[in-house]
Amino acid sequence: MAFLLRRVVFYLAAFIAAATINFFLPRLMPGDPIQKMFAGAGSDLSLENLNALKLTFGFIDAPIGEQYLAYLKSVFTGDLGRSVRFFPLPVTELLGRALIWTVGLVGTATIIAFTIGTLLGVMAAWRRGTRFDTVISLSAIFSSSVPAVVVSLITLFAFGYTLRWFPNGYAANPMLDP
Repeated sequence: MAFLLRRVVFYLAAFIAAATINFFLPRLMPGDPIQKMFAGAGSDLSLENLNALKLTFGFIDAPIGEQYLAYLKSVFTGDLGRSVRFFPLPVTELLGRALIWTVGLVGTATIIAFTIGTLLGVMAAWRRGTRFDTVISLSAIFSSSVPAVVVSLITLFAFGYTLRWFPNGYAANPMLDP
């Protein structure tokens, strides 16, 4: 029970740290997302319309501590607001659409990795003590010590840019139904 409690506290602390960074980082950057959204279109907003739009996106005129508490409340209740890029689509709906593609990609990668790893492990065990066993064992030790980010960048470079087997950008629009 103590292990489970430690895990819950750890993940709660990590979640709050990520939410805190997500809250303060845009506020430290110059500019305002609402004004930037309409400046790109070349249109000017009246002060009333600008304030109404800020309220729609969850920007409140209050002290930073009160804004932070309101933000944490909305995050914990699942109210992530509206997307600035795909307005007026709710962020939760946008994440839900992207989640299907993400689960498909992760599921496919897991099945491929499990199949290849199991086959190579069985072959190395079958040929124990041979050069094949040595190469596979050393390769497994080396590949498990390399961070996943480095492996993904090498894989993207090899299969996306060099061999052109996979797209280098978005494979699909998250607005589409899979």
